[in-house]
Amino acid sequence: MGMLTALPRRSEGWLEAILLPIGALLLSNFLRPHDPLLFTQGFPWLMLIPLLIALRYAFLPALASMMILASNFLWHPYPLGVSLELAAGTLLVVLIAAEFSAYWFRRETGRALEEEITATRLRQLADDLYVTRISLDRLEQSLLYKPVSVRSALEDLRRSLIANRGILNQEIVSRVLYFLNQLAGLQVAAWYSRSGANAHPVLLASFGDVAALNELDPVWYHAVAQSHSQNIAGLDLAQIQQYLSVHVHREEVGVAYYLAIEEMSFFAISRENLQIVEVLFQYLCNYSNAVQFSQQLLQRWSDCPPEFAVDFLQLQRLAKIVVHVGFCVRYVLRDAQQAEAIVRSMENLRRGLDVLWLHRGDNGLYLLVLLPFSGQSAVEGYLRRVETQIQESCPNDWEKVFQRRDALELDGRDAVVQIRAFLEEGDSP
Repeated sequence: MGMLTALPRRSEGWLEAILLPIGALLLSNFLRPHDPLLFTQGFPWLMLIPLLIALRYAFLPALASMMILASNFLWHPYPLGVSLELAAGTLLVVLIAAEFSAYWFRRETGRALEEEITATRLRQLADDLYVTRISLDRLEQSLLYKPVSVRSALEDLRRSLIANRGILNQEIVSRVLYFLNQLAGLQVAAWYSRSGANAHPVLLASFGDVAALNELDPVWYHAVAQSHSQNIAGLDLAQIQQYLSVHVHREEVGVAYYLAIEEMSFFAISRENLQIVEVLFQYLCNYSNAVQFSQQLLQRWSDCPPEFAVDFLQLQRLAKIVVHVGFCVRYVLRDAQQAEAIVRSMENLRRGLDVLWLHRGDNGLYLLVLLPFSGQSAVEGYLRRVETQIQESCPNDWEKVFQRRDALELDGRDAVVQIRAFLEEGDSP
């Protein structure tokens, strides 16, 4: 977004367009009253004013500056032929410069938007990589009674959220707090929910000996006021009261969740652990919200995997903000015995973020492969890799089962409409 704010706005430039030519005319009339427009000089210096304004602010401000300079013809007796020739030349220069300015502005704006989309994808991938990195050694060393990885613990919580239709109840939140206790050293923490801006926070679950809610605590106050997670990093020792950090998540429907941490083990109080808590808290809240919105898809297509519905809805909502969020590869297969072996092979070849859905339709088997954050070149590479390996391992089965396949880009339309088109239950996309 820094590039967008650095570019000049199309509505700016009028002050410069008025003051610069007026100042130049006053100065030239004072220094050279017999030739204020400097026609007798070897170079038309005053033409630089509308040229520079056209390059920065496009045509209309430059035209205004040119008209101000041309107003000097009203009181200075320049030859008519020379005046018209120079005015036409200046107008032509302004038009060329304004066209170049508009082209450059469109190009820079498009490049800035592409950088913003790329940054969004990188942030999402960085979150996934961060969760994977901390699962290597942290949790297996701390969970003494039941050593598991972060991935397996998150998968268990995700299954619980799916079974509970995405609702964060006391049982699920308590498990999350225990998980954070083992992972990040939380000793006393409370999870609150608020259904409206003026509603009082309701305690969902707590871990440890939690004190009463203190809404005047500086960390809590700034977190609620700014709708952004806060911690004690920017406070003086005298300002620290009850909370070490307060993590905030707001949803579009007006519901807000707050995770208030009162105590952590001494060696666990670090910026890295607070970042771990923030990432996992936001991840689970976003996943809960996505599961709730995915119920419409799961009720309509009972064989749809919940992971597919959740990821598809998250990408569809993201597509309303940015473009090119991913593709869905559609394989149409014959409903034969060999199809199961082909599908198992494709599941083994999928990438970490890919999700598969096998659906039996009227025209045969539909295998939808969701490829989040993939461009056209990534889709082509995926198709070549998967189909080459399958044809090498089981060429006869592939020829008997395969009918056709195509890659369909996800957009911001209603998720039900897009999936119906993918499954050819209505008009083809």
